[in-house]
Amino acid sequence: MTNVGAAADPGEGPQRLMVMNGLSRRQGVVWPMRHRARFLALAGACILLMSLALAACGSATSARSVSPGFTGYDWQVVAISHEGKATSIPARLQVALRFSPGGQFGANDSVNFHSGTYRTTGHGFTTSALSSTLVGYAGHDPAVLLAISAIGSFDNGARATVKLTADRLVVGVGSYTLTCQRRGPQADIPAHAGTGG
Repeated sequence: MTNVGAAADPGEGPQRLMVMNGLSRRQGVVWPMRHRARFLALAGACILLMSLALAACGSATSARSVSPGFTGYDWQVVAISHEGKATSIPARLQVALRFSPGGQFGANDSVNFHSGTYRTTGHGFTTSALSSTLVGYAGHDPAVLLAISAIGSFDNGARATVKLTADRLVVGVGSYTLTCQRRGPQADIPAHAGTGG
């Protein structure tokens, strides 16, 4: 009786089966060593790149999640300095900056309200997606005109510096320095319909 798959010599049997088994693996079940090495190198490179990308996203997220002391408050502007001259801003004008905990920015220049978003940075914040009411001003009050110009400096992408001491906030934007007094907490401002926020 002869077995078709049996080996005549007991020493050849295991080798023949290993070779046949190796061939079947190469035909689709397992890749040859050179392809396996390429795949593992490519997979390792992808994992490394994904780790770097996630680490970068994580550091940007943690930079935003750290809440500097000025966020979450309304700040009344009490003085504005420009070109070496400081001007007191009367409370009746209601010039103010608002920083909601959720990243909404608001600024009242006593005539128009400017709104958008802000993102904290290492030394302050940047603004984006700003819009404004469009009320005109035909008066000549120097404090109002200065407030309009200073608040107008918070255009899209404006980088502002911040110095916070207790209830006093000093904001530098463009050629203006706004000195503010903390008024109270600012709740999250709901995004306006149609702004995409």
